[in-house]
Amino acid sequence: MNSLLHRRFEHGRLMLHGRPYLIVGGELHNSGSSTRAAITESLDAAALMGVNTVLAPVAWESIEPEEGVFDFSIVDALIGAARTHSLHVIPLWFGTWKNGMSNYVPGWVKRDAARFPRIHTSAGTPIEAISPFSRSACEADARAFAALMRHLKELDDGETVLMLQVENEVGVLGDSRDRSRLAEEKWADPVPAAVLDALGRLDEGRLLGAVRRTGTARDSNWEGVFSEEADEAFMAAAYASYIDEVARAGRAEFDIPLYVNAWVDANAQSDGGEAGFALAGGVRPGEYPSGGPLRHTASIWRALAPTLDFLAPDLYFGTFDAIASEYAAIDGILFIPEMQCNRTGVEQMFRAVGELGAAGVAPFAFDIMAKDDPHYSDVTDAFRLLSAAGKVLEQYPDAEMRGFTLTGDKSTKRLFGDGAVEVSSSHLAETFPSERNGVGLVARVRQDLFYVIGRGFAVRTVDAGGSRTGWLAVEEVEPEGDDWRVRRRLNGDEVGGGQWIRLPALDQTQSELFPIRQNTRLSGILRASTYRF
Repeated sequence: MNSLLHRRFEHGRLMLHGRPYLIVGGELHNSGSSTRAAITESLDAAALMGVNTVLAPVAWESIEPEEGVFDFSIVDALIGAARTHSLHVIPLWFGTWKNGMSNYVPGWVKRDAARFPRIHTSAGTPIEAISPFSRSACEADARAFAALMRHLKELDDGETVLMLQVENEVGVLGDSRDRSRLAEEKWADPVPAAVLDALGRLDEGRLLGAVRRTGTARDSNWEGVFSEEADEAFMAAAYASYIDEVARAGRAEFDIPLYVNAWVDANAQSDGGEAGFALAGGVRPGEYPSGGPLRHTASIWRALAPTLDFLAPDLYFGTFDAIASEYAAIDGILFIPEMQCNRTGVEQMFRAVGELGAAGVAPFAFDIMAKDDPHYSDVTDAFRLLSAAGKVLEQYPDAEMRGFTLTGDKSTKRLFGDGAVEVSSSHLAETFPSERNGVGLVARVRQDLFYVIGRGFAVRTVDAGGSRTGWLAVEEVEPEGDDWRVRRRLNGDEVGGGQWIRLPALDQTQSELFPIRQNTRLSGILRASTYRF
């Protein structure tokens, strides 16, 4: 069977066995899959916390310690542990680059700078990053990646490996472009025809503005076409071409979805900014990895790296929803392979899945969280609740889904185009006071049937078309195999006399001013039907 017919994207969702599969993932810390012992510890944590998919680094140095001599024992241990825990895996190929640097290449590559030349800055100083203009490096990486993919194909059961990330957060750090001899030779050449052809697909932004100012003469060099943005465009073309060659070599061996991830920039003009932290991604090329798969370089990447299925953002800072939406628009696929592993990250996970249609989310370094970490229970609970959302999508692929975060300033929200449902955190405050934001999602699977998932809010139906509406039946449910287990049916005071259903926050306490004891330990998953009267 062609793997891509089995594991493929359709309407932005990953399809597994013909049904939508929501990746409720977690990315292991950098060393989380570096040894057998680390793999055991990390995947035990993954199973305990409730993720369904693990994003796990596979380092070039670990599989090819000597040139041409491959050792896949770490890969075998990873796949074996995943199957033991019924987990899926997305390997992260830490090949030539990880976070822009070349720390994960084998020792025989590190020691041979003549064969594998480094990037040089404008000061003439080499940095610990291999130049993307190195043919020797590209060919060696492609051979190693092909060998890895061939081995994964041999191990494939159609279940464990979902897709694969090629390299990690590529781009030049410390300068806007590579100034090595190899790079300078290419810098003076005319811009390749494939890049010129991609200019018509540039979105509004820095590169397009520069092109409009300079024109697009086909015999122009990089500065002649891109002006002050030339350095980054030049590097984007270099990295995209290099990675596409690596990706093609791998896909020829094992035909599954491939993607790259980006260390996103924090451009104030497009991001808006949130306090000082919005700038943490870096404003100028070189502060963030110059030439990476960013929003404003996406057209170059898609033109020169067609083997990749999509580009993915690593989102720790900046305006999460805006950046995620822009990436979703590039390929019609949103997958967030790295994000915050805390309460803020939990809120973003629900919005990504429920509001932005993400195929999956994966908080970084979840596997090193201690149980007494103040965010541990929130993250673990979010994994469980989002897995339930995944089951809803699997059973009802056409369900309308809306995710939300309710804050003190924006405590109420109408959902769906007709405003059929209203969610509110303020309605909860008198009985269930909490300083936490309300977070969740509502899936409408039929006009009169909803799944309500989350914490710290109340939900009600809204009168429509002159008819009064109310709750016909409300059940607290939990996933059980291919179906749902009903824990209890809610009614009376539990549904506000037929109006508001309350889902308390995690670890909720009841107000001392309200004398009647209320249930603060709901599962956070409700199945509710409505009727008109």
